[in-house]
Amino acid sequence: MISYQKFFRRNQLRILFQARKIASVKGQRVYLVGGTVRDLLLSRPEVDLDLAVEGDGLLFARELARQLGGRAVFHERFLTATVYWSGERVDVVTTRREYYPRPGALPEVEAATLEADLARRDFSVNAMALPLMARDLGEILDPFGGREDLARQILKVLHRDSFCDDPTRLLRGVRFATRLKFNLEEETCSLAREALAGGYLNLIEPERFWQEFILLLKERRPVAAWESLIDLGWRGLPGGGLPDVAAGRRAEKLLCQWKWRGQRPIDASLVYFLIATAKLRATELDEVLDSLNFGRKKRSKIYAARDLLPELAPCLARGFLPEYMAAGPRMAPEAMIFILAMAGWSRLPARVSP
Repeated sequence: MISYQKFFRRNQLRILFQARKIASVKGQRVYLVGGTVRDLLLSRPEVDLDLAVEGDGLLFARELARQLGGRAVFHERFLTATVYWSGERVDVVTTRREYYPRPGALPEVEAATLEADLARRDFSVNAMALPLMARDLGEILDPFGGREDLARQILKVLHRDSFCDDPTRLLRGVRFATRLKFNLEEETCSLAREALAGGYLNLIEPERFWQEFILLLKERRPVAAWESLIDLGWRGLPGGGLPDVAAGRRAEKLLCQWKWRGQRPIDASLVYFLIATAKLRATELDEVLDSLNFGRKKRSKIYAARDLLPELAPCLARGFLPEYMAAGPRMAPEAMIFILAMAGWSRLPARVSP
């Protein structure tokens, strides 16, 4: 029995079984990498599947999808693929080397060794690999001291130009640090401050920025992540300035109360998105929503919430709950929490209907 298999769900184990078979037949060296290894070492309850293949990872992913009866989506420019099967996904990458033609640009890639692949990664805790045939975690390959950094609860970049090459790592680092309750290593923190002060975050395409920012909003503690970014010198969203942290904190309390009452499900990340983008002009917001491919239903909630805020906020600021907000399910719960938080409320009114 493989000692670490208890951390995977049943269908993930099936995927790994098929992957081992393919690797054995083809004679390829395949590894669990990145966040998978990190989360295995941390014994986290939810572990994603990330595989690195020395050789042709795209062909490997195609064969894995075929044998599972799933489907594969290929990103040939970056030598990566994602396999979907039975509610699970596995990201497959050809071990590769990256070059950045300019700061903030997408990388140019070429196939390379596992060592080169680990060296291109963002943080030491994400630069570890475990051979797919390994029997236990003692066989982890750790060239950058990621295991020690996990024990020290720090995030450390692999080289001084890391944030300049790929400024999205600034958002990713804060996201990981907030999720894991880690700190940025001292030099890494200094490099992050320098990159933010130098405006490197503004060099990436808006679509890439917003995709990474949405991932941050989906974390359990996005407001803490905003505060960490601000402490590092973040100047706020393009065109929108800094999010209202106080409103974010009030939203946290309101969302907890909503959950305690057993109300209908709510998309917390949408509440935080509304707060973070509250200062964006309508045209700027439209561009953001287009880049994120938000659907019609989610867009309707966003537009309705923004339209209702100036109408309802004056009454709420005086401590009165408008009848419109207590009259049942005419208002999306995300809009209601957003409006209450922006108007200064941190307690959910008793009259609010589920």
